[in-house]
Amino acid sequence: MSRARQPPLVTGISPNEGISWTKVTIRGENLGTGPTDLIGLTICGHNCLLTAEWMSASKIVCRVGQAKNDKGDIIVTTKSGGRGTSTVSFKLLKPEKIGILDQSAVWVDEMNYYDMRTDRNKGIPPLSLRPANPLGIEIDKGRFPQKDLETLFPGMSADFTSENFSAAWYLIENHSTASSLKGSTILQIYFIV
Repeated sequence: MSRARQPPLVTGISPNEGISWTKVTIRGENLGTGPTDLIGLTICGHNCLLTAEWMSASKIVCRVGQAKNDKGDIIVTTKSGGRGTSTVSFKLLKPEKIGILDQSAVWVDEMNYYDMRTDRNKGIPPLSLRPANPLGIEIDKGRFPQKDLETLFPGMSADFTSENFSAAWYLIENHSTASSLKGSTILQIYFIV
């Protein structure tokens, strides 16, 4: 006499929130007897079966897709146990779009100068590997006397690694004649500040 198999039960997911295509590890009980036994996997209403990798009867790894709901259950379906239940949920986060006027955590090209995936730069701080010209436009030094800049920006610095960094000073000192910057804008910064 064979005993009927219990339906899958999802008891944990890590991480429990993220944006679309986040890789998650699902933990639980009776999650299938093998890769071919797993016939359904949804997270927040999105079918994630194509990205699912069955590891064991208590662990599945997959990627969250473009979910229909912002928060929802993780439902596993197997041939041997049928449709399961979930005691946990996943929260889908909406990625924030960064515009040209929004602050960003890193310079766009910073990863070109510091590769965290290798040990080649181990022990060297990323700021010491910064590019000499982060804006990528022609540098034109010496148009304004250093003494005048120090008077205009007391206690400030054009060194962007300094805590007292002044973007206006940096632009006036290095890019006052750049074609992508309007001369009148530089003069406005120069006289306003």
